Amino acid sequence: MEKLNNIHILKTISIVFLSLLALFLVIAIFITLDGYKKRNYKLDIKYINGNTVELSNKLPISDEIGKSYKGTGVEKGIAEYKEFILSNKNEGKINYEIYLTKTHNKNKDIRSNYIKLYLTDDSNNPLKNFDKKQMISYYDLFALNDKPGSKLLYNGTLSSGESKTFILRSWVSDTYMISSESERFGFDIEARLK
Repeated sequence: MEKLNNIHILKTISIVFLSLLALFLVIAIFITLDGYKKRNYKLDIKYINGNTVELSNKLPISDEIGKSYKGTGVEKGIAEYKEFILSNKNEGKINYEIYLTKTHNKNKDIRSNYIKLYLTDDSNNPLKNFDKKQMISYYDLFALNDKPGSKLLYNGTLSSGESKTFILRSWVSDTYMISSESERFGFDIEARLK
């Protein structure tokens, strides 16, 4: 009798073990397929007027002027106005990051705490973290560990079929002391799936 009980317990444990193993395998397959689908997702980005920003130390401007700059009437390098569109043409929702990658130049660099940034939607509504009274500088942005020389500007989510337009304005702060030496600061605007 005791031997039958042991066999019955052993069968029960085997059935429970095999059931858990089968459940684990099914979950692993779904996670793999979901990960495979997400690896094939793409983030479409369209730059309306390029993605490279080049600022010089010719004429620092106030935050009020920088925030209201519309892209015309100012000499190149004084202020920049970049418009771009992110689109999700995938079947599911995606998370994205917009980041800036510093470019190198032959001249001395303007210190990054003098480079002011203002990110809005296409209706000029400031996006989160850009709606504060204090303007964000390039220096204030978080560095990306996996992208040396790059800083996170913004992150968000796009639903399937959704597009968002962004406007990034950048300028040299009027707290910068004008120098006779030529100084510059440049970066590229980029985006990726998160």
